[in-house]
Amino acid sequence: MEERPVYLDLTKIRLPMSAFSSITHRLSGMYAFFVTLPVMLYLIYFSTSSKSNFENLIESLSSVSIFSLVIYLSLLILWYHILTGIRHLIMDFFHIGESLHGSNNSAIFVIVFWFITSILILLYIYL
Repeated sequence: MEERPVYLDLTKIRLPMSAFSSITHRLSGMYAFFVTLPVMLYLIYFSTSSKSNFENLIESLSSVSIFSLVIYLSLLILWYHILTGIRHLIMDFFHIGESLHGSNNSAIFVIVFWFITSILILLYIYL
């Protein structure tokens, strides 16, 4: 009878990129639901309560601060969640990239595409 391991050393497990993409998709979904959604709803409420609140919000988002970085980071995490969700929908409905090789390639493409667009968005905002 084969002995099962007593503990798993997570640092020695090599996940394929498709598994990494799937796990981070779930984590980004939880972040988007529990952090991004309430913050964005509050910002919408705050910005529509008065003209001065709207102008203060625009001013604080246009300057480099911890507040604006958290807001933009939340939006970039939501953007990652949307991209990986589209990847999963394409795999489920159109059966494209269902093989291990295809799913790894699509995961790498999505992560690289997200990274490049995130850098471009941040450069556009802060420059």
